[in-house]
Amino acid sequence: MYKLSNDVKSAQKKLPRGFKLMVASGFTSRMATTAFSISILWITLDLTNSALIAGLADGLFTLPLIFSFYFGALIDRTGKKKNVAIISTLVRASAIMLILMAILVHGYFLIIALIYSCVVVTGMMSDILNSIRSVWTKIFLEEDQYQKGSSLSTGFYSVAEGIGYALSGILLFFGYSDTVFLLAAMFIVSVIPIVFIKEKAGAGKTINGTNIGADILEGVRFIRRSRSLTQLIIIMIFANFVIAMVGIGFTFLIEKVLILPAFFLSAIFIALSAGIGLGSIPGGYIRGTLGLVVAPLLSIIGVVFISLTGTGNVFILMGLVFIIGLAIGIINPVVETVFIRKVPMEMMARIQGAVNTFALSATFLSGTIAGTIIQFTSISSLFVIIGSATVIVGIASIFMRDLSGERIEREIQVGL
Repeated sequence: MYKLSNDVKSAQKKLPRGFKLMVASGFTSRMATTAFSISILWITLDLTNSALIAGLADGLFTLPLIFSFYFGALIDRTGKKKNVAIISTLVRASAIMLILMAILVHGYFLIIALIYSCVVVTGMMSDILNSIRSVWTKIFLEEDQYQKGSSLSTGFYSVAEGIGYALSGILLFFGYSDTVFLLAAMFIVSVIPIVFIKEKAGAGKTINGTNIGADILEGVRFIRRSRSLTQLIIIMIFANFVIAMVGIGFTFLIEKVLILPAFFLSAIFIALSAGIGLGSIPGGYIRGTLGLVVAPLLSIIGVVFISLTGTGNVFILMGLVFIIGLAIGIINPVVETVFIRKVPMEMMARIQGAVNTFALSATFLSGTIAGTIIQFTSISSLFVIIGSATVIVGIASIFMRDLSGERIEREIQVGL
């Protein structure tokens, strides 16, 4: 008896066409969503001149994630995931046009209402699409392809984010209306690869005979039975809460403190995406236990955030942000690999929905709190809080033994 790693076998297998089409659609979608997130912050801050209102707009994007558990249960039950994905994408493209209305009207509160409505609808459709992609990932990939697939998608999505950040700066320079029209067009283009996706027979059958409540309770019981999954969600709640504050933080720093054009804000986030993309490469090959990867890297992220407080040079700022992205890029594939492996296919959307509900929805308050901190203290205070909290989360992960002990790679026993 001896242990044989699946790395060689996995490397020889090509990723399925359906998975590649999903990543292609996600690439365009992530590019548009990223450009949207930066544009909405910049436009809201410009139209309202309030970091608090702009921060709330950022937070409202994640508000629909509170209902993600319910959406996930619905997606698990439906056999028409492809149709749901197409409709969600088109609704998202239509919602973008509310921003154009906000630009054209003059009533202060009407502007805020239109922007907030657009953000909520866009966030809801994005959440549905993310849940569908999580199910498709489980359907299309074999178990020994999870880490390779996660690394590939993380890398491509990071490149898409970098392009999205660059586009937002360029488009905002030419005008808000042009920004809105191109964003809508990009969302529509992301539908094209989905049209050609063929779901595996029997993988997406519509489930009848049980109610949504029972499905949700089944998902909750599954999470409670898995201590490592419960601990992962706890870590993600705190990590997402503090790191999600950087959107309004960087926007305020560039637009109001350094008084630089939107292109430099794009450059900051391009540096972040470049780091994530580069970090995803070694992230696809790392072996060992999860704790040895997550704890030190989260601590590094926190220390770098604290160091941002003494930086007034935008180019040094870009370098530090790149380091943050590098660490995030390494963490993402290994965490996603463990997550995918532990969750059965028929429950993937529900569990992903639970993660979104409990972890990502915590970011709803992040933008608002970040805006409040900036409004009543300073941008430096915000970065110190983000950095300190991230270090604490990193240290706390060491003491979550079930999670930190999870192995990243999968090994099989072969008898001779």
